[in-house]
Amino acid sequence: MTGQGIIKQPQRLAIAWLTRFPPPLRKEGRKLGLLILGHFTIFLLALGHDEIVAECVEAGLIVERLAETLELVIGGLLLLLWSALTIAMVRMIDRARSDARD
Repeated sequence: MTGQGIIKQPQRLAIAWLTRFPPPLRKEGRKLGLLILGHFTIFLLALGHDEIVAECVEAGLIVERLAETLELVIGGLLLLLWSALTIAMVRMIDRARSDARD
């Protein structure tokens, strides 16, 4: 065991070492993570919104004649939400790019 010493410092988790960023970068990273999570959630909802509506019709929560219209409305709302998240992400990237140039 020669050459091995005892480190008398508190052990740090690897994640703590990886996330030692200044507060503004941590804040932007959190925002970017939430935007990506929002994109992923909307993507999953877009994949399954027709099945969700079909199950609501079977359960009697939605009238059958309104199911197709409701699917279109939900699809349109998901598209608008996706667009808003994409615009927010592009603005964040542009702001970071302009800050890096300065």
